[in-house]
Amino acid sequence: MSNENTESVIKTLNPYLSTLADTSTRDRPVKRRAIEAVKKETLQIKTWTNAETAACELLAHLIDSLLVCTQSAIESVREQTVTILDSLLEKCQKGGIDSSVTETLLTHTLARLKHEPTEEIRAAWMDLCVTLTGKLTSSKISVPETELLMDIIHTAAADAFAEVVKRAAKLIILLAQTQPKAVDYACERAVRLTIPLLVHKHTAVRVLGIKSMEAVLLASAKGLHLLFEYEQVFDRQPIVPALIYDHSPLVRDHLFKALAGLLCQWAPRDRYQYGERVLPIILSGLFDELPSVQVTCKSSLSQVGQSCTRDLFEADIIHEIPTDDTVSETIGLKQLVHVCFDKSLLHLLEASTDFITVRQMTALDALRLFLEYAQVNDLVKNIKKIMHYLMVVYINNDQDAAVREKVFEIIVLLASQLPSADICLDVLLSRLEQKYLVTETNGFSAAQTVWVVMVFLNQFIVATKHAVSPERVLNSIERPYLKPFIEDRPETLQHMKDIRSLLLA
Repeated sequence: MSNENTESVIKTLNPYLSTLADTSTRDRPVKRRAIEAVKKETLQIKTWTNAETAACELLAHLIDSLLVCTQSAIESVREQTVTILDSLLEKCQKGGIDSSVTETLLTHTLARLKHEPTEEIRAAWMDLCVTLTGKLTSSKISVPETELLMDIIHTAAADAFAEVVKRAAKLIILLAQTQPKAVDYACERAVRLTIPLLVHKHTAVRVLGIKSMEAVLLASAKGLHLLFEYEQVFDRQPIVPALIYDHSPLVRDHLFKALAGLLCQWAPRDRYQYGERVLPIILSGLFDELPSVQVTCKSSLSQVGQSCTRDLFEADIIHEIPTDDTVSETIGLKQLVHVCFDKSLLHLLEASTDFITVRQMTALDALRLFLEYAQVNDLVKNIKKIMHYLMVVYINNDQDAAVREKVFEIIVLLASQLPSADICLDVLLSRLEQKYLVTETNGFSAAQTVWVVMVFLNQFIVATKHAVSPERVLNSIERPYLKPFIEDRPETLQHMKDIRSLLLA
């Protein structure tokens, strides 16, 4: 399309735009006809041969006049003006929009989101912003434009109208996918933008929030920690761990898929650096109350294991990938657990002390599964910490048989995996030392400590099938200073008798 024809359209539009320059409600019918005429004239360029170039030219020439119309007191004028702008943007060539036009549009969008009273028009502004972002190339976006886009997302995410919030999520996803360098530059802010979506009251918005979170973290994982930290200002619990127990199965399902997708798609360095936070979440999902969510997690965990096995193969640590998928998955998960062991273990142990029973039991189940993949040296190094937390859980739930049974399952697992019973005995019997009991190092009374040690010894001896030195155990539990603590609590005395019977049988 020649410049003359574009100029002809502009000349045709000038009288109508002059009419619309008055933003009051006077001459309402005239202004409605004027905006209809502007819409008709501008949309005709779609049929032109060089419509992309013409759209960019028209947008550059008409931007100021059209933005005046978006402040009209007549709702239909404001609404149709946004539609006209969006249509022109949609037809523009990718990368062809002048940076000054882009910045002007973004600045005005931010202002209108704050002042536009009509919900549907605010949603239309967000649609326009999505269209504009899709027309930008990675080399055509500046730092101020990135900041403006994030300001727009921040404002839209706080909107009372759910449709505007949904479009904020869509914009985050598009920005992360098309401008990964810009998102990486402001990674922590980008992650924070997803938080209002992840805690939104509507299920559909939370699902979109998870998708936007995944997109941002694929562009840059550096802000992941923000989703796992307590927010003191708002007294808000860590976002992602809380989503494990979201009341909507759809949200939980998307959460586990997204986190597994991140672990699989991240580069190996990020996979093992950030896996320490993500892995415990996926493991927890295997014990969801709904079988369909459990299946999702099982499949997701399998994919993660396969990815880690490929890492080992590509690093020449293993010389071939096993043909058996189960074997391959196990090898990969053991590697991931080993690399992430210390911090993942701490997350699971802390979660196991949750005061909400269902969360505590889920954490204990996830901990048991995590320890199944653990290497012996990791278990030996951390056995003292593990036993301490298990004791805390047991003492605080002495009336909850279900929780206590979960603790016993972990003790049995440890007994089967440790190379020597003495490793666990060292931890348990040291708790019976007089100095330890006097100082009450673990925060519990001496009587409680003696009781829980007897309980654990009983379970451990049964699990190890007489691999324990009777003399060592008996010498420890029959010390004179322990007698008051044992005889004053019938349950403790009974456990001691059971231990003696097992050892002397």
